[in-house]
Amino acid sequence: MDGETFRTLRQQRGLTLQDVADRSGLSRSYLSEIENGKKQPSVKALEAIAAALNVSLEVLLPEAKKEAELGERLRAAREREGLSMAEAAEAAGISPGYLGEIERGQSLPSVNTLKQLADVVALPLSHALHCGTIGDKIRMLRERLGLSRAELARMADVTPSFIAQLEYNKTQASLPTLRRIAECLGVSPCYLILENDHAEELIRVLNPELRQLLQEPRVELVLRMVCDMTDKEFEFLLQFIRLLKQSGLQ
Repeated sequence: MDGETFRTLRQQRGLTLQDVADRSGLSRSYLSEIENGKKQPSVKALEAIAAALNVSLEVLLPEAKKEAELGERLRAAREREGLSMAEAAEAAGISPGYLGEIERGQSLPSVNTLKQLADVVALPLSHALHCGTIGDKIRMLRERLGLSRAELARMADVTPSFIAQLEYNKTQASLPTLRRIAECLGVSPCYLILENDHAEELIRVLNPELRQLLQEPRVELVLRMVCDMTDKEFEFLLQFIRLLKQSGLQ
């Protein structure tokens, strides 16, 4: 939830933080941290805040519907694989009760737990998150790690406003910056850049030397440019590489 949205709705209703605390049963200090972007509330806390402000959850957090859809996608994939909740939970190393909360959209799993669940139910991580842009992925991963924009910005050595612009797809990050952000979020730069996670899985099984080469900044830049090439441009590049190798240049 955007803290500024919370503040605006609260002030529009003439409520103080203490008023919202009394109505929601949450502490004033916790609400203050949410409003200042230092904390991201759980789904249960969001429901309590929405009730205190007399607004729907969608008004307070438009992304809430997406979180519920995440649980539904995981549940559908589990049932498609013929797994009971207990079987899937055991394979993912979590309790059936926790899995039930995730599938009902009542709890947000951590990145590691989500990856384990996605693997157990044979659901590509990109399909589970259902996000395509770099900004979408950064926001969803950040929230699942329980990080505020300020915390991620400090870890990645950028400003909170830059993270906000990135998440709203209003700016682009350089490859070195994306690499730092990816490290903070526990994923590879490839996951943020590419449309799906299949390439990341392929890179993971490569030998260490080749994997390190593919993550070299100049190589990543070339790969990014190749993604935007037309068929004719790509064929020209292949011919140029063949000529370059035949010339014996190092």
